Amino acid sequence: MDLDQLSDYIIKYISLYRSEYEKFTSTPPEGAGYPRISVSPFISAKEFDVFLANNGVVISEVKEEPQHAWFVAGGPAIKVDTEPTSTPEHIIDTLKENNIKGNIGIYRCVAKDYIPTRIWRGRIKNISESRALTHEKLNITLNLTLVKTDLRDLVSSLTFGALGIIIDNYIINKELNLGEPTIIQKFGFFPADLNSRRFFNYLEIYNYSDEIGWSTRNIKLRISNDLRRDFARALSISADEKVHGTLTLGSLNNWIENYTNRLSKLEKAINEFKGILLFQSDDKEETFHKLIENNPILLDVYGSCISKPQLHYPVDHKSPIGKKYLEPDFIVCYPDQSYKLIELERASKRVATVQGHPRAEVSQAAYQIAEWTDFISEHYNEIRNDYPGINSKCKTCIIISRSQQEKFSNIEDMNRYKGQLIRQFRVDEIITYDDLYERVCNAYTTLTGLSPSI
Repeated sequence: MDLDQLSDYIIKYISLYRSEYEKFTSTPPEGAGYPRISVSPFISAKEFDVFLANNGVVISEVKEEPQHAWFVAGGPAIKVDTEPTSTPEHIIDTLKENNIKGNIGIYRCVAKDYIPTRIWRGRIKNISESRALTHEKLNITLNLTLVKTDLRDLVSSLTFGALGIIIDNYIINKELNLGEPTIIQKFGFFPADLNSRRFFNYLEIYNYSDEIGWSTRNIKLRISNDLRRDFARALSISADEKVHGTLTLGSLNNWIENYTNRLSKLEKAINEFKGILLFQSDDKEETFHKLIENNPILLDVYGSCISKPQLHYPVDHKSPIGKKYLEPDFIVCYPDQSYKLIELERASKRVATVQGHPRAEVSQAAYQIAEWTDFISEHYNEIRNDYPGINSKCKTCIIISRSQQEKFSNIEDMNRYKGQLIRQFRVDEIITYDDLYERVCNAYTTLTGLSPSI
């Protein structure tokens, strides 16, 4: 196989992947109604590095590395080291001075055998051809490189010996079927002396490069499997933990089991939510906060939920009314580095007075959201490591009251009034607890094809 055949395959694969994704996420009957979440870089990425080796292929999304010093602390990354360590003294001193120790997201690996200088420095040998191909319709550029070496040597160079020399058994995995790559997501590699580094937002390693494996006739079959795999993986990530990086050395089928387990948790949480709405809707806000904190999947099936994060003002700074920090009820973090700020109020609170004006509770919630957005605008640098990009992609939401109130004759009037409040207070969303309950039931139905047994 040559670069022309490989590039033709990848372009056709991306084109069909995007087309099938649109069908997956279109509302019935046109499509399956799956959520429009980021499940793969093949949906929107604009550039890929593509390496063709003697017996394999590597495809990597081209994207900027994280803004924080991930190679010092935080990672996630593998540090290739020697014994004794090659870590610079100033890095060791920095970690000590800041009391950074224990699990810092960086995994130190030491090779038993000598690592050649070329691999230690991440240099790829025997490059015989290199060119770029741009597909204007897809807005995609492929940086194509033909490497006259075996896959293990190529991957070793890309990862400074971490994969291929230190971790060796899974790189050329003969048990993987056609179309089953090793996938690395949001993971970095670097040598301990920091002479270089690479952070892979998304990387696929294929252990074959023959024409049969890369025949365009198998693309449709592959995508039918890959889309389900990618959705299952995206939806199987636990919503109560921030997953930063993954390194899959083998089959990906365990994601299907995780996906099924998540659906079981969702149904259980829906039942608990319904019970509180029926019998405890007059309870304090804390009851609902505790429910969502224990079952964050209720708040958002697709994001990671952080309960009561503290947004601290810089030293010698306070809010206009003297606060040292702000505390949203929840921040929802999505894989594409977008966010949602959530303010909870009691379900028993009404949104309108007898005269039809917004009640004080609504104004108070809107003011708190205004505080948060002002903080993000003025002091983004204080939180950019924890919430990168929140200053440009952040929505706001107030959850308050029930949908059935004497003030409104029907739900349509209630929804119109909420729309007026959204425009008045400049928040992105105001929903009731009944709205939230209906959403989570709809999500369960969409993901399973079944109504929750409640």
